[in-house]
Amino acid sequence: MNKDQERLLAVVIDKFAQEFGKQAILRGGMVLKAIGSLRHTNDVDYLFVPFKSKKDIVSQILNCLQKMSGVSIKHSLNSKCLRIHLTKENTTIQIEAKVARESKVDIISTKLISTKFDLPIRAIYIVDHSVSLANKLAAWNERRLARDLYDILFFIQMDIQADKIILEKRLNKPEYSKLIKSKDYFEGKEVEEFYEFLRNEVNKISEKKIIDELLDYLPPKELIGIKGFLVAALIKLK
Repeated sequence: MNKDQERLLAVVIDKFAQEFGKQAILRGGMVLKAIGSLRHTNDVDYLFVPFKSKKDIVSQILNCLQKMSGVSIKHSLNSKCLRIHLTKENTTIQIEAKVARESKVDIISTKLISTKFDLPIRAIYIVDHSVSLANKLAAWNERRLARDLYDILFFIQMDIQADKIILEKRLNKPEYSKLIKSKDYFEGKEVEEFYEFLRNEVNKISEKKIIDELLDYLPPKELIGIKGFLVAALIKLK
């Protein structure tokens, strides 16, 4: 992520905080960025509540973004989310929005992502960390990306435990990436079985493979000894 992308993401977060308040719940990688993670991201994910259909939020979000000067907007609606590509002066970011009737939330400050761009410090709503960790664990199961493992490590280092109800629900109805072979599927049902499966799978991955996948997302110094940190952290899941 370059500086222009980082600025544009920060502006969108500030705009949504002003426009939507507690209806716009930040989720995904930008939450971790806001609480100190060094992992790069060029998109911002939101959960809008309380809504039944994604169609209910399209005009509101587009109207908000159109108030920004000098931007072009492309959007699409699929079965999973509203996806927007926002471009300003040759810099593009992606915004994804989903809807839910309700969500467990927490409140954090935007200090770490706003002050460097002279934006106001605001209190924003985020998806509860235990829910985020559950979804991140399920996401790793479905697509096996190293960046998911890094985010899991970040949560565990904060002493967060996953919401087991949400994790079990997703484990029982996985949506596997086409890149994941059926022989590599998690065949269990219980959360504890999955934790053991996760630990075993991470032990099989070489540190070089993990580092290679994370080179575009993290400063090199963050990758030193990364597998050892992962292995030690995953033991704490219970």
